[in-house]
Amino acid sequence: MANPRSDITIEKYQIPCHKSIPNTSPHGIPFIHYKSDFPRSTGPDMIEDVLRANSWKPSWRYTMYTDSHFHSTTHEALVVISGAAKILLGGDGNPDAVTVTVNTGDAMFVPVGVAHRLLKDIGGRGWGAGEGFTMVGAYPDGGEGWDMCYGRGGEEAVDERVRKVVGVEVGDPVLGGVLGGE
Repeated sequence: MANPRSDITIEKYQIPCHKSIPNTSPHGIPFIHYKSDFPRSTGPDMIEDVLRANSWKPSWRYTMYTDSHFHSTTHEALVVISGAAKILLGGDGNPDAVTVTVNTGDAMFVPVGVAHRLLKDIGGRGWGAGEGFTMVGAYPDGGEGWDMCYGRGGEEAVDERVRKVVGVEVGDPVLGGVLGGE
């Protein structure tokens, strides 16, 4: 189920590895920011239906953690259902890190290995999810469960786990179609 909007702006970012954070270096699959992907009149249940139709499993409604973290076992789709925020991509102290501002109705595709964290909750109201920044988080159907990595010591086999996900074809969570694989 593709999102039928024609006024979506798509921004893509390649973020090189930094210290023990792989980012997009092992696979070249970009972080994708879909601006104004969903109209404000679209409720969270409908957003979750679109994700499901595109072979993604909605798993939670929450904000984003304030610690830089990444997932080594799966890609992640995030759709903002309330508020706005500034998000850091690539890890703290990374000279090639990227900051994006996301708003209600925006979606993000976070590839396996890309560090992300909430820099600032800009607030506001969305679809009744409460005040502040809230998202729907989803993961590809049939993939492994998500893990939490921080790019610190003791996170063995991160590169191996990231490489395992890289060759798996994944659908675009909000537009439909295929995003990539090797």
